[in-house]
Amino acid sequence: MDGKLFAETTDAVRQVTERFGVNILTDHKRFCSAFSDFAPRLSKENKAFFVTLSEDIGEIFINENHAVTNGSKNAEEVIQRAMTEICEYLNEEKAELIARSIAAALGWQAGEVLTDASDYQSSSFVGGSTLIEDLFRRAQSGDNDACFNLGECFFYGRGVSQDYAKAIHWYIQSSDRGDCSSQKKLADCYYLGQGTDRNLAKAAFRYEQAAEQGDYDSQKALIRCYTIGGNGLMPDRKRAEYYSKRYGIAAEDGTSGGLMKNAQNGDPEAQFTLGNMYLRGTGIEQDYEKAIYWLKQAAQKGHAAAQHNIACCYFSGMGVPEDKITAANMFREAAEKGDLDAMNNLAGCFLYGSGTAKDQQKAAEYYRRAAEGGLPRAQYNYGECFYNGWGVSKDTAEAVKWYKESANQNDPNGQYSYGWCLCNGVGTAKDPVTAKVMFELAAGQRHTAAQKALGYCYTNGWGTAKNYAVAADYFGKAAASGDKEAAEVQVACYKYGGEYLAANEAKARYYADQYGLDYDNI
Repeated sequence: MDGKLFAETTDAVRQVTERFGVNILTDHKRFCSAFSDFAPRLSKENKAFFVTLSEDIGEIFINENHAVTNGSKNAEEVIQRAMTEICEYLNEEKAELIARSIAAALGWQAGEVLTDASDYQSSSFVGGSTLIEDLFRRAQSGDNDACFNLGECFFYGRGVSQDYAKAIHWYIQSSDRGDCSSQKKLADCYYLGQGTDRNLAKAAFRYEQAAEQGDYDSQKALIRCYTIGGNGLMPDRKRAEYYSKRYGIAAEDGTSGGLMKNAQNGDPEAQFTLGNMYLRGTGIEQDYEKAIYWLKQAAQKGHAAAQHNIACCYFSGMGVPEDKITAANMFREAAEKGDLDAMNNLAGCFLYGSGTAKDQQKAAEYYRRAAEGGLPRAQYNYGECFYNGWGVSKDTAEAVKWYKESANQNDPNGQYSYGWCLCNGVGTAKDPVTAKVMFELAAGQRHTAAQKALGYCYTNGWGTAKNYAVAADYFGKAAASGDKEAAEVQVACYKYGGEYLAANEAKARYYADQYGLDYDNI
């Protein structure tokens, strides 16, 4: 950490809290305004502090201040918790700068702060930023596109831990300023109960906002809400008919009743959609028997996606007796019609001999077709073929190429494997910094091996400064998913301590007992 930057930042925080009282830490607008006055040279950091307070770490410090200052709570533990809160938006160096600056300004005695003597103007804190941080800055300044994209990051877990509640928070910001895409996505969340209680009244309100801007899907959804009713909304046929006339959409379009009518009239797309609704219980009561019936109707008309989905049912025995031979045959039919998912699954059948003779060359060929078609899972699998020599000559450089293609499309297996190759210099030059970024992206999607790899990055200083506190957290996440090695290393972190983590025998023994490990042999 840049020593001069840390000292100046701490001094600015101290001046603000001494002038206005420590409670200003929980009022991020007042704090940021005051902070920019007391730290004019650090104006580029103003947004970063805005982030910390919007994530309520100011409240963390206020709530824990008395306990830390009287010695009943360890300052380092609170600082690490605060850093974890804001790492969603900031890179870890900035998160540490902010958390430790506030702690130091409050007079907390924490672990040693590792600094260097580099000049302030060359500090990485002033320049580089993460994609999430850039989105946050733009979102805070009222950029609707940034708000929507930040919401999408949290909704799908792209670069951050998946968090529907935070996604909704950002959708609301831009929805209230009239962004149609955000209004529709927010309505979907209320309709499905993702990140919030299911509430069709709120869904209808947001659907109407988007519908009035001409969004066709929202218009259909609004009509469906008043036709069917549900949580928080009584059916209202007159309102449904009003919107039907207003938008020129038949009131039954998009409802299960409308789909049923079209499906009964032989429309394969309606049959496919209705089958999926029954299969997943989306907008209708889940019923595997009916799902299989309608998917078969669509499949018999040559609907490739329906053939793929019914093949998946046969492969896993969902709604039908398990029959991998039939599954493989249906995957083949759908693959020949160009369905990329079917190509990928058929390749898996050939690779492992499931429902068909084992043939690694055919497996590699189907993976290739799906990979070249742009399917991320297939790109990762085709990379595995080159890495392991399955059906093709072993070629780690070619494997890296396909891992990277998959990683660029946010596939967690591709991200982890590409990161692993970069970390170890396999098939490519070593690049621990980019490797860590790949591990972070995969770990954000709960990839166990990536979580463990990140733990090793922080214990060994691969692509980042050593930080055993952060490492222990990542090892713990992997351990919670059943990784025994990660569990052992997590226990070792607490048993022996390290940079930013004091040894804690009680915590080490607790985790050893939790995972059934022999504490004395670690």
